Amino acid sequence: MKLIFPTDPLISADIPSDYPIPPIGEEFYIRFETFVTDPEDWKKVKGLLDGEGLTVERVEDGKIYLYEGQKVDLQGTIESDEYMPSIVQYWQEHPETKPDSK
Repeated sequence: MKLIFPTDPLISADIPSDYPIPPIGEEFYIRFETFVTDPEDWKKVKGLLDGEGLTVERVEDGKIYLYEGQKVDLQGTIESDEYMPSIVQYWQEHPETKPDSK
């Protein structure tokens, strides 16, 4: 799987293929710095994260396209309730992917 960040030019990062993907419109949680290894790319991605976070726009062909901010009208969906337990379990098994608490 590959994350596609909303930068110009686009930055991408490979993540584990079994990483739980949140529903469209939900914020994407992962320890981004584990996967964005280029220092210049990380500076750009960190700038996005220091804003309103990164949200899933669409998923196609093994690529997860992210955008900055959140879609308020999709928060708290049933899919989100099902997603959170799976991501917490994944973090327990793969702590290097768990983001630091804000």
